[in-house]
Amino acid sequence: MATKIISHRGRTSAGSPDNTVHSITDAIESKVDMVEFDVRRTKDKQLICFHDDTIEENLVSDMLFSEIIELNSMVPTLEQILWTAKGKIEVDVELKESGYEADVISIVLDYFEYNDFIMKSFDRKVVRRIKAIDSKIFTGLLLGEEWSLPQFIEVLKESFTGSGVTIDGADFLSPNSKIVEVGLMERLRKKQIPIQVWTVNDEKLLETLISEDIYSIVTDNPERAMEIRESVQNV
Repeated sequence: MATKIISHRGRTSAGSPDNTVHSITDAIESKVDMVEFDVRRTKDKQLICFHDDTIEENLVSDMLFSEIIELNSMVPTLEQILWTAKGKIEVDVELKESGYEADVISIVLDYFEYNDFIMKSFDRKVVRRIKAIDSKIFTGLLLGEEWSLPQFIEVLKESFTGSGVTIDGADFLSPNSKIVEVGLMERLRKKQIPIQVWTVNDEKLLETLISEDIYSIVTDNPERAMEIRESVQNV
């Protein structure tokens, strides 16, 4: 199977702002395999696509959607993004927080078939809840959000036990590229656990991972990644 190339937050050479209808459209026009975006929930329960937990030092979760739009008119709702992507590109949905898993799942399934989307989170509780709500959803556990001793211990434990899969029920693991570079995922790869690496922008690492048939790659340079894949895997 060819390595899947995923546009990170809709990033392409077009340079549109992340997590916007424009960036999703750019990914579609670039013929990328899949586009990744982040989902948060506002104070008035609106599901939006936005990466950071704050806007101008205000917590997104404490703001009304109308207040967010006043500060950044380009912030889209989840439905706007799904409507834009439906039938045109596969989607990688990252849940940034817990508590709204069922709502996200319901909306995504209104637009996409199971084979056309995946979900993931850094939060193990979110992974478990997604699988409990609908075990058919291909779900991943993200690793390496920050460089700290607790994070390193968690990653080291994960590399030996694969607990994200065996305990939390994830279908794939999604480590930071640095984790993969130092070899901490090799044991799990040998167990045939799908590995999605983020965010890979170095061309040599892209070529190495694609040559090794890694499951998928999240990158800010999807067009270049697809060129490398074509030369390496003849796809």
